[in-house]
Amino acid sequence: MLESMTRARHSPWADRVFLPYILRQFRKHFHGLYFMGPIPTIDPALPLLITPNHSTWWDGFFLYILNKRLLERKLHLMMLEEQLSKYRFFSRIGAFGIEPGLPRKSYDALKYSAQVLQDPANALCIFPQGVLRYSGKRPLEFQRGVGHVLKLQGGEVNLLPLAIRCDFLLDQRAEVFFMADRVFQTNHRRFRGVAWLEQEETALLERLNQKILAGESGQILVRGREPANVRWDAFLRRLGLAKSE
Repeated sequence: MLESMTRARHSPWADRVFLPYILRQFRKHFHGLYFMGPIPTIDPALPLLITPNHSTWWDGFFLYILNKRLLERKLHLMMLEEQLSKYRFFSRIGAFGIEPGLPRKSYDALKYSAQVLQDPANALCIFPQGVLRYSGKRPLEFQRGVGHVLKLQGGEVNLLPLAIRCDFLLDQRAEVFFMADRVFQTNHRRFRGVAWLEQEETALLERLNQKILAGESGQILVRGREPANVRWDAFLRRLGLAKSE
């Protein structure tokens, strides 16, 4: 008999353990995490469907931090069953499994996603690309899962396209940028289709890129350690080998 998909099993103790851990790891490996542009107003009476691009292994962790810092929903995140079966703990913080190569199990995951979106307190994150792709690659090649989930869910949702970029700018560690300046209240009848959603995401990524190029700072969500040059200059000043500003 085939095993069923792994479902999310949120646990408060898991959050208490994991949030401090992932914040320490982020500060160790990244310079900062920023939300660029205005933060959209999201109707609290409707569930939230987040559809980011997917360009790094860290994206799920970025979403977890974003939710804790800004969205404050009960986050559910679709993850490959093959990976989730190795790291069952992630189901305790909202991950659930999908097996794209198996139609029956893929449908089960989409049906479960629709059930998640029945609760207004929930947020569901689906990466429409399905696989990791470089953030500058075009077209984004969105898959059709979002449309199927909306049809199965049947009601109104907040649809939030989200752009994520991870760039090396000031430090040997990367900086992470979020942008989500528009939220759409929709259902499966008014949903304009995956091609439209891909166009929205492509335009959003371009707007984010322009803000980064313009040197905009955005809202800091997590600050890492000081850049290496700042730490080096401070070290030299302590040794008396550099002038204080």
